[in-house]
Amino acid sequence: MKSSDDMINDLFERKEQYDADKKKKRAARMKVLVPLCAACCAVLLGVGVWKSGLLRKNNGTNSTDNTPGQTTVTPGEPNNSQATPTVTTPVATTPTVVQPELESSKDLTAGSSGTPAKTKEMDKAMQTAYATFAYKLFAQLPKGETRMISPFSVYVALSMLADGADGETLAQLDELLGLTAEERNAYLAAWIKELTEVSLGETTFTNADSIWIYDVFESLVPKEYLDICAQYYRAAVISTPMDDSTVRDINAWVKANTRGMIEKLIDELSPNTAMVLMNAIALDAAWKEEFVEEETQKDYTFTKADGTTETVDMMFGKLSEGYLENDLATGFVKAYKGKEFSYVALLPKEGVSLEQLIASLSPESVRELIEWADHGDISIGVPKYEEEYSIELNDVLMGLGMTDAFDDGKADFSRMIKELNVYVGKVAHKTYISVDEKGTKAAAVTDIELSYKGLPQFYSVTLDRPFVYMIVDSDGLPIFLGTYEG
Repeated sequence: MKSSDDMINDLFERKEQYDADKKKKRAARMKVLVPLCAACCAVLLGVGVWKSGLLRKNNGTNSTDNTPGQTTVTPGEPNNSQATPTVTTPVATTPTVVQPELESSKDLTAGSSGTPAKTKEMDKAMQTAYATFAYKLFAQLPKGETRMISPFSVYVALSMLADGADGETLAQLDELLGLTAEERNAYLAAWIKELTEVSLGETTFTNADSIWIYDVFESLVPKEYLDICAQYYRAAVISTPMDDSTVRDINAWVKANTRGMIEKLIDELSPNTAMVLMNAIALDAAWKEEFVEEETQKDYTFTKADGTTETVDMMFGKLSEGYLENDLATGFVKAYKGKEFSYVALLPKEGVSLEQLIASLSPESVRELIEWADHGDISIGVPKYEEEYSIELNDVLMGLGMTDAFDDGKADFSRMIKELNVYVGKVAHKTYISVDEKGTKAAAVTDIELSYKGLPQFYSVTLDRPFVYMIVDSDGLPIFLGTYEG
């Protein structure tokens, strides 16, 4: 039976042979296509010139092109002709992955994977599991000028990761995510469908998932795993060479599926990257009641945690309901158009630090705070802001108990890729938000890179020049020393 290293070597040899054959075929095609393309261009150029009238006598009348659906009308005259209307086929309301033109990667799914196999509507069990994860994750972020994360994006990406895990690795992920994989998949499929069907003119939410497989290992990924990700997450499956072109393709995918709000996520991939799991979300939400631009105060003083101040554009408005208060904070809920999304703000009370407030957040405390929101006139002020935030989540997730997944000796992702030991090399996360008088735009992307152990390094030493030699004892002490000079 071949060892893992032998199998990897065989795969690389087949890959090299495949690339060589592909280059030969491409060269043969080019010998035929170049003259053919030149001839076609010449013909098209001639037709274009002829149709433009440059080679025809202009008799002073308007010529009418009989192309269906098009009519040529003399300027200043009424259009009395009946043009053939263009028929547009209605598209599905459920969004799918937006797939940009890929440089060298190959989409194996066309971004569509059909109806989820099984769904389960949101209930208290899912709400508690997800919210507990969200607040724990947020509390673990390092202190800094800005902290911003999409627990939804991270939760979905980790759920796809867990679908390929087994043993203790799976047990730790299930513990972190609060539910078994089967329950989580069913809940998320229904929740994603519900959120992505929100579209009331000016409020939309999109979710996109993808799996990027190193083409050398394409045959090692079980169909069962891909089917799960396709059925529940509509994940696109992409075969790629895992080189610099893959970096460009991934960044193009990120930009397309965050509506341009996040233009770039990664600068490079590890040389030993076997797979990449991606989730991207984008929210474009208009306020139910917009702020009036004329009431925005420029150069309003904002006091930072260390006592220093800066100036911001402060948007002012009023609400008739949604006032929040508990022992640690006051705040408000401001609705966006539609039924799914709202902006919640919590301001620590005097003497309460931001860290104390963050540590107090839990599914129960936040649910109670919102459920007991008061009615009444509320005057609110919200800074107009635009921010980006990037973080590598390895240490954060390990601090939450997800340790084996990052350990190349303990990680078990045997349900994701066969005959190759892989582990999580990096979890990268990036978010963007813009809040202004009209509403909020926000996007997030999560990238999980699975690495494999590199091949053994091979060295070569040929004693083909004068050299020193020695005979040593068990402690490495030289008993004989000499040179060989030919």
